[in-house]
Amino acid sequence: MAYCIHCGNELTDGVAHQCVNDTSGNPMKYTAAAAEPEQGRADTASADAPHAKTSSAVQVDGQVLLNLLKNPMSALNMRGDQTGMPYGIIGMASSIIGFWLFGLGIKQMFYSGLGMMSGLFSDFGMGSRALLLGLFSTVILLGSFWFTGNMVTKQKLDIKEFIAKMGSFQLPFGAALILSGLISFMSLKLAFLILVLALMTGLAANSAAVIELYRMGSSQWIKFFGIALGIYVLFLAVVQTVLL
Repeated sequence: MAYCIHCGNELTDGVAHQCVNDTSGNPMKYTAAAAEPEQGRADTASADAPHAKTSSAVQVDGQVLLNLLKNPMSALNMRGDQTGMPYGIIGMASSIIGFWLFGLGIKQMFYSGLGMMSGLFSDFGMGSRALLLGLFSTVILLGSFWFTGNMVTKQKLDIKEFIAKMGSFQLPFGAALILSGLISFMSLKLAFLILVLALMTGLAANSAAVIELYRMGSSQWIKFFGIALGIYVLFLAVVQTVLL
């Protein structure tokens, strides 16, 4: 049932209606059929609302990043869509940037005492090598965990969902690697200590997170670690020999 939007009277389908509130010289006429487009436009506006909400959900929330730093296991609740993938990428990128900064710190320490001779060693590319090492190490490690987890267990995770979850999980350890890289410009010993602690803790924590993610039983642990770490060491050795 339709009503006039000006006077509030009921509109009868197919019957012309003269608005009683019309004070102009030309009376405005409405029918029930003429009132439907307004409703259609309202429906269209309401249908566009989810799209606006979806586009705003792509934005990165600083509170979520802070929560990942405080509670890394919350990363396992991430979804493999546009709401979770950005955090997975940020987590992986933090580890790669940490390796890169550490390489630059080593390069700076080597060149600082060489004076004019530093130009002869400018093609050493320590920063670039560290960047590539961090990139391949992170990708190969997570790739080996994903492949082995899907093979050993009955639970099959999509690669996007795995990146969103385990990539986000890297954020605290990536932050530690970045700290190590920044300190390397001042003290290589302290930076190397932080780097080793971050890598060892990260490997152990990643293994525990993957076990929790795939819900592995105790009988599957040895098989998982043997295959996953074997793939990681093999591929990293090939990459380091061929590309680095």
